[in-house]
Amino acid sequence: MTKIFSYLFLVCCISVVFSCQKEVSVETNSTLVATGSLWDSTGTCLPDSVHGTFYGGVTPGSDTAYVEIQVNVTQTGSYNITSDQQDGFVFADSGFFGNTGINTVRLKPIGTPIIPTTANFNISFDSSVCSFSVNIQDSTGTGLGGAQDTTGTGGDTNGQWQFTTADGTFQGTFDTAVIIKDSAIWGTGGQMLYLEGFNNASIDTAINLYLYLPTGAVVPGSYTTQSMPPANASLFAFIDFDIITGNGVPIYEALPATTNGTNVTVNITAYDNTTHIATGTFSGVSEDASGNAVVNVTNGSFTATVTP
Repeated sequence: MTKIFSYLFLVCCISVVFSCQKEVSVETNSTLVATGSLWDSTGTCLPDSVHGTFYGGVTPGSDTAYVEIQVNVTQTGSYNITSDQQDGFVFADSGFFGNTGINTVRLKPIGTPIIPTTANFNISFDSSVCSFSVNIQDSTGTGLGGAQDTTGTGGDTNGQWQFTTADGTFQGTFDTAVIIKDSAIWGTGGQMLYLEGFNNASIDTAINLYLYLPTGAVVPGSYTTQSMPPANASLFAFIDFDIITGNGVPIYEALPATTNGTNVTVNITAYDNTTHIATGTFSGVSEDASGNAVVNVTNGSFTATVTP
């Protein structure tokens, strides 16, 4: 009887040991990072395919608009593949490769395309790098939000802005309208009016207007990027924010006193010292993302309640 009890005890111990070893093994495998390549044996990028239709100013649905890529997996494990950002959005997917060989990954869009263009995205896996292209179509106004303002005053007193380029019409509301000390733009220590507002169609794009105020007060007049303080100077920028890093890069901009042909003029047509509502227009020539002064900005208008 004692021998039988000892034998059963030994079997139980062995079972527990093997059970624990198996559990540790599974957990260890789940933490492995997959390796492999986006290339075939000749060093050519494996095929990719773009599904669905993408529109400027419209957030794509990941169930109908996505990109499929192929990955040649040499070691199973977890993966996280993210493209770089182009035109305001990225593609990404993460998961676990359970099989070696060719695996198909569906990269889902994150963010909203800004303008109609052909966007070329770069992706990497392990030490391999490839790219794919996505054609972004004109939304013909879909998703731009709000009615077109033809009054030149911004449409109402809720703090709105809009302007037009060859890429389309952009419009939104101001979240910041304040008078601040000039320390970074011109470095004079004077006062300037700072207006910032996000685009209705894509919350990761925003307009920036800086107007230098020679007297420290908001007064009607023309403020131009061709001037420098103590004159009525201005700065215009339309920024694309990286939704991952939080950094911004210009889509269009006109910087103060540049010699490359940019010249955007902001006109404050009225300012009420009681309500602190400023209205105005702006237009001119700005740079594109490559620094070329080729973008015509037209029909710019704004209204904003300024915090003194």
